[in-house]
Amino acid sequence: MPRTPTPTEGAVTPAEALRFAAIAEEVMASPKYRMGSHAAPADAPHIGTLREKRLHAAVKLYLCPDETCHERPVGDLLREDGAKPRRMVADILTEGHIMEVQTGGFFPLKPKVAWYLAHTPCRVTVVHPIPAVKYLSWINPEDGSIISRAKSPKRGRVRDVAGELYWLSEFIGDPRVSVRLLLLELEEYRLADGWSKDKKRGSNRYERFPTALLGDVTLWSPADYAAYFLPSALSSPDTEGNYPIFTAADYAKASGIRGRATYSMIHLLEKLGLVRECEEKVGRSKAYRALPPAEEV
Repeated sequence: MPRTPTPTEGAVTPAEALRFAAIAEEVMASPKYRMGSHAAPADAPHIGTLREKRLHAAVKLYLCPDETCHERPVGDLLREDGAKPRRMVADILTEGHIMEVQTGGFFPLKPKVAWYLAHTPCRVTVVHPIPAVKYLSWINPEDGSIISRAKSPKRGRVRDVAGELYWLSEFIGDPRVSVRLLLLELEEYRLADGWSKDKKRGSNRYERFPTALLGDVTLWSPADYAAYFLPSALSSPDTEGNYPIFTAADYAKASGIRGRATYSMIHLLEKLGLVRECEEKVGRSKAYRALPPAEEV
């Protein structure tokens, strides 16, 4: 059976979409998350602090409406020597489950996830929003006025996270670890303060906030990763049951995953038992072959 994602990539129910939209509207209206005018002062905080606050807050409220579970300290639950335990602060902590919402790259999460797995019995879910649909507004940094607004031609997809999965590769496959991807419609505001003539190249992002939930995908089992990262052209057997041999270049062409992410994804698929390296090469390139799904072995 072809291992290809559905066109909607994790379509959500109308009830889920409505709940997310209501939360996003609430976050936008609340003074708690309001940032004031669009004009950014010279000492405005960098991305990763206040500028991502609304996006981060909306995602957390959707995942867990109970705010008493947000920003919870997590002690060393497995320590038995009586010493004062080291603590981490989890974005969300519920009964036996830690969720970390990461709006940027995954590299900063690597030591935190490692600590959770070593010092707690909890399940760990890394949640990452993907801008499936994005409307981009440009701000005049002098007076805060909106210069233009347009829909970005690029549509975000699950495979966009391939490069970031490298940083979590040592944990992927652990039954306690999952990655949850929320495909969102986003409004993004950027300051027209770049170095190019149109002030767009090298510009600074001021703020992003979500307006709609379009998809919800959880990557946990090898089958989940196969569905989104192993193209059917490379994983479908012929009439005699033989799987095609492919190179990294073939994988990049079939998946659209390029650069270093190509090799990191192939190695991750190997680790998950979805592909294996062949003894023979194709020219000078290493060759790989998809393995039958576990249920077919």
